[in-house]
Amino acid sequence: MALKRSNGSGSVYKMKHKKLRKPFRAVITTGWTDDGKPIRKTLGTYASQKEAYEALALFSNDPTALEKKRVITVEQCFQWYFEEAEREGLSAGRIEVIHAVKKMMKPILPMDITVLRTAHVQPFFDKFTYSKSYQEVIKSTLIKTCNIAIKNEVLVKNYMKDIIISKNATSIKKATPFREEDIHQLWLHQDEQIVRIILIYIYTGVRLNELLHMKVDDIHLKERYMVGGSKTDAGRDRIIPIAECIAPFIQELYATAKFKRSICLMDGIIGQDGYRRKLTEICERLEMDRRKPHDTRHTFITLCSDYSIPEIIIKNIVGHSTQNNITQGVYTHKTIDQYIDAVNKLPFGDSLQKVEQRLSNRLENA
Repeated sequence: MALKRSNGSGSVYKMKHKKLRKPFRAVITTGWTDDGKPIRKTLGTYASQKEAYEALALFSNDPTALEKKRVITVEQCFQWYFEEAEREGLSAGRIEVIHAVKKMMKPILPMDITVLRTAHVQPFFDKFTYSKSYQEVIKSTLIKTCNIAIKNEVLVKNYMKDIIISKNATSIKKATPFREEDIHQLWLHQDEQIVRIILIYIYTGVRLNELLHMKVDDIHLKERYMVGGSKTDAGRDRIIPIAECIAPFIQELYATAKFKRSICLMDGIIGQDGYRRKLTEICERLEMDRRKPHDTRHTFITLCSDYSIPEIIIKNIVGHSTQNNITQGVYTHKTIDQYIDAVNKLPFGDSLQKVEQRLSNRLENA
């Protein structure tokens, strides 16, 4: 219901259709239609009735005052960035990065974007313990956020381009692929469910979340492939072949998920933190070098390269872009059977021990 005021001075309404952070709306009449109905304009929404009345009073004294007073915050510019990211169809992973950067910048979110300078954010980078590459992602996100403000004619210059990332910043830690003797050890312990899951990661090259979020309906056991992936255009909805050696493991998870009527293959099996912890425990128990989840992806790529699987097939399976190689990326088309034949070339079980023995003999005879 409108809060009554004198004629011509505007009205304040409390919106009750849902719970709102700013439920009070200040409204003015800007004219009349030919049939005598008022033409109304909303000046803004406010957290309290008092603020709404103050806005009406400010407008009655100077109709341009509210525009002059309106502040576009850093948080508002992040919101514009989210909206544009969704409009462009960026992946969930990319949008998560924007959310993460916004969370890091919490102290400056209420600031007027027009007064934001490099000096306000440089201290974040000076004390960051993140890797150099991740700091570059954060800087890029801030630059894009301010570019949105320029696009909306709020800023005229992007000061985020002047952020300095120290040359001494920690470089990204190199991956540590599983050695073939390590993989052989895993096969000797395949009776453990966590080991079977690790082997699925090694023989598919999928990222941690790609398997955890794999939908049951996207698994084609008879045809021996899955459809999934994330992060990039090349990686989304790609064909992931199921090697013969891990087919029973995936079939077991599939049957369990079907019985439980789960949407995703790994629902109720294990989560991110649980997998990381179990992976560390297995490596320690089997006296291997400590590994991170992404190391299984590097292991798959290394194995494929070692066993002469064509680069175009490797890239398509793991979801790496082929845009820099037009011949392979555009004119080469591989069938699902070719993908399956490729991953079936990878050694497993006792064949890994034979590979290890051949290498040992070669070294002895050198």
